[in-house]
Amino acid sequence: MKNLTTPFRIVFIFAFALFISSNDVFSQSDFRDFKNSVKFNVSNTLLYDNSYQFSYERIIKENQSLNVFVGYQEFPLITIDLDGVDFDKKNNRTGFSVGADYRFYLGSINKYKAPRGVYLAPFVSFFQFSTDRDLIYTNPDTGVVSNSNISTKLNLTNVGGELGYQFVLWDRFVIDCVLFGPSLTRYKYNAKLDSNIPGLDENEVYQKIIQAIKDKFPGVEGITGDEGIEKKGVQSVTAVGFRYNISIGYRF
Repeated sequence: MKNLTTPFRIVFIFAFALFISSNDVFSQSDFRDFKNSVKFNVSNTLLYDNSYQFSYERIIKENQSLNVFVGYQEFPLITIDLDGVDFDKKNNRTGFSVGADYRFYLGSINKYKAPRGVYLAPFVSFFQFSTDRDLIYTNPDTGVVSNSNISTKLNLTNVGGELGYQFVLWDRFVIDCVLFGPSLTRYKYNAKLDSNIPGLDENEVYQKIIQAIKDKFPGVEGITGDEGIEKKGVQSVTAVGFRYNISIGYRF
């Protein structure tokens, strides 16, 4: 599931939202006034390993709310196609995310007041992923096996806007769907070997690893940076990104 294409994921979210909205069980004649919601991001578990992202939404005033999130997630392991290069199965991975959006629920088209219905929101978010693994290199000319720890890091800073719809079930439960969220995103990739390996072109390794990270990350496939790969294995890219997710939660 982690390799689904971006268009398929977006279609999935729309189909899911339409399916839920077609069920009469979610219609209500009375809508109780709870101002707080806590939610768990379900879709992140499909994209990342060991993902736990929670959000808290608070009604600030009529049809407006502040939604903040924080989470932990690990980037999927990568491999590279380079002669003589392999990776140890052991690894150390960490990652976190923080962000916020300020929501304007569209009272002109929503039957109920916030937090139910269509909303528009500006948002900011930051993600960081780090991985440490041993790289094993077998020199094809001499047969000598060498190894070195390689650390990789990916940082993403996002500023954008989103369109979403939040369903309220039986007063207390919510399904929050971010359907479309274009953003201006700054990607920073870093790969570093902790020691030199004779016969191995480090810069080629960095290039391969950074490209593999791009191929794994949702929506980043094909992005290239004008700055190129620096000697120490760093690349920064500014590009258009997208946000979309499904969260489930409880109101109180």
